[in-house]
Amino acid sequence: MVEVRLEGIVKMFGKVRALDDVNLEINDGESMVLLGPSGCGKTTTLRIIAGLEKPDKGRVLFGDRDVTMLPPRSRNISMVFQSYAVWPHMSVFDNIAFPLKIKKYQESEIRRRVKWAAELLRIEDLLDRYPHQLSGGQRQRVAVARAIVVEPEVLLMDEPLSNLDALLRVKMRSEIKKLQRAVGVTMIYVTHDQTEAMVIADRIAVMDKGKVLQVGTPEDVYNRPADTFVATFIGSPQMNLVKSMIRVASGGLYLEVGRSKVKLERPELYRYDGREVLVGIRPEHVKLAVNGEGVEGVVDFVENLGSDIIVHVRINEDETIVAKVQEEPPAVGSRIVVMLEEARIRVFDPESGKLIS
Repeated sequence: MVEVRLEGIVKMFGKVRALDDVNLEINDGESMVLLGPSGCGKTTTLRIIAGLEKPDKGRVLFGDRDVTMLPPRSRNISMVFQSYAVWPHMSVFDNIAFPLKIKKYQESEIRRRVKWAAELLRIEDLLDRYPHQLSGGQRQRVAVARAIVVEPEVLLMDEPLSNLDALLRVKMRSEIKKLQRAVGVTMIYVTHDQTEAMVIADRIAVMDKGKVLQVGTPEDVYNRPADTFVATFIGSPQMNLVKSMIRVASGGLYLEVGRSKVKLERPELYRYDGREVLVGIRPEHVKLAVNGEGVEGVVDFVENLGSDIIVHVRINEDETIVAKVQEEPPAVGSRIVVMLEEARIRVFDPESGKLIS
């Protein structure tokens, strides 16, 4: 186990800046998830940590050791890829034991470690089988067992569950988290799936266009997003963002949303009087009522997902607020009042996208 630090990492592919001054600290024994859309730089970051790519600028440190120019074999890492990458002509035992044999461990130590890894992944009864006799989930477990059997300082995972079906992904993501805690290894995990990130991570680094936009616990990035990209990338349905005007009157501070006003107790927003902002609120923090103080609208569409009901409420010609409710939904076309939980409202600057309250 070791702390990993990235300092000022820049990576160019021709004229494309894949990574733009990436600074990141991963604590010893932590599960860090790199989260973002395709092309955001998360896999390039992982490959630089692994030594498969060299940065154009910056340093990679494992503890106090500068490993920037070291090859992968000198970094004491293991990597699990999107593809299962198990040897089809080898038994499960030999697949797991392969890196130990390359390092010339004694046979007794090889057997001890393979047994330990197989028991952790619950595949001890599959050691005599071959990959073609295994399911996709079992093959992925073999790949993970082979990665941890050498007891690496850093375990790198590049979208390891993306080839599995939806139900198996749900099961495997919790197993990976439990495994990381049991082994205590420093893990860096790449995914574009925000639900997967929320389950697996101790902390999440949200990336876009080669930059790290926010680093925090799953609760931090969900409840206190640093900008509108993070706000809308994390959460399903995504956070509502609607245009609003800040008004200060004798009664206090108000947000003009649609044709309605919402009162806020936010002294830090008084200096924004008369300015347009973006109001953000999660669908589960939106309540629906027939009357009361809130934003008036018309029910435009209803999605019944079984456990939740998603109600789309149109508040003006081009804006809709989405509510996640569990009670019987109002009929499409009915007039409704959308009530926003004041403490859950987030206010963003419309130009920079940054959180201001």
